[in-house]
Amino acid sequence: MNCHLLIPGLFWRSGDDAYQEPDLPALRTFLARATAAQGPALDLEEWLCRAFAVDKQQDWPLAALALVADGGSPGNDYWLRADPVHLHVDRGQLVLADSRAFVITQDEANRLTHALNSHFTDAGLVFQARHPERWYLRLDKTPQLQTRALAEAAGNNIDEFLPAGTDGIYWHGVCNEIQMVLHHHAVNEAREASGNPPVNSVWLWGGGRLPKIAGKPFAHVWANECLTKGLALASGAGLSSLPKNAQAWLAQSHAPGVHLVILDSLRGAAQYRDMERWLENIKELEACWFAPLLSALQHGDLEELIISSGSWSFAVSRSDLWKLWRRGKALADYAYGTSD
Repeated sequence: MNCHLLIPGLFWRSGDDAYQEPDLPALRTFLARATAAQGPALDLEEWLCRAFAVDKQQDWPLAALALVADGGSPGNDYWLRADPVHLHVDRGQLVLADSRAFVITQDEANRLTHALNSHFTDAGLVFQARHPERWYLRLDKTPQLQTRALAEAAGNNIDEFLPAGTDGIYWHGVCNEIQMVLHHHAVNEAREASGNPPVNSVWLWGGGRLPKIAGKPFAHVWANECLTKGLALASGAGLSSLPKNAQAWLAQSHAPGVHLVILDSLRGAAQYRDMERWLENIKELEACWFAPLLSALQHGDLEELIISSGSWSFAVSRSDLWKLWRRGKALADYAYGTSD
């Protein structure tokens, strides 16, 4: 049995003098003994689509795949994610905060999407709130549109990330209408009265039709992240929620083949430049995942461990652990793309 860990945000990229290299002996052992390969830097979504051999349409077709995981039926329609966000002015710029910065209930999501559906009936736009934080938009025709992922735009000035393409201007207008509908809604008036950020816009991204996935690149997928679940279901791979630690995972993972495990607790901290939370989370990964997996590899319970993050991939087998002459670099060096 082989384990492939996908860990977005594993390497802290910062010129901040406050950064201190964390003490992570198990992870450092893996990285030092492994055969390392560096390619183009990929975010989580693109890495997953490439791993499952999904072809890019105008966008990576993330919305339709996530919809499958959320219990929806994409059919042959064109779908966009239309996730609820909060826009606020900061130093003259319109900055986006995603649902990690606020809480929204399913009832609020249902009421807001109902208002949007009522407004856009004649435009052929249908919104679905399959999850409070994940909304979907079904279109009656394919737009000429390229979008940027929500994770890219979050925390940034949205002007740099707005939809582009032949139909881009039209969709900028749609977004303005969406903001007007949401601004005056009773849900947002109540949220503001109680001190909560209003859900005053949506972020459109991940457009496309449900792809057909030929083959099964992983025997089993372990994840809490929605896109990964959709890809597992579409490919016919086994699918389970992420266990709390590696001991629990080892007790459950008996099928032969490659098991894909998504550890995404670092992603938000890295994105929002929250070094304190990043350090806390990576130390937890060391205790709960890296150290137990190192022991499993040493004792032959694993044949190989692969760790992927950003532009890097590290493959280490049990025999590699004896290559004591291999000396690893600081984690920060991998973030800056240095190579030996």
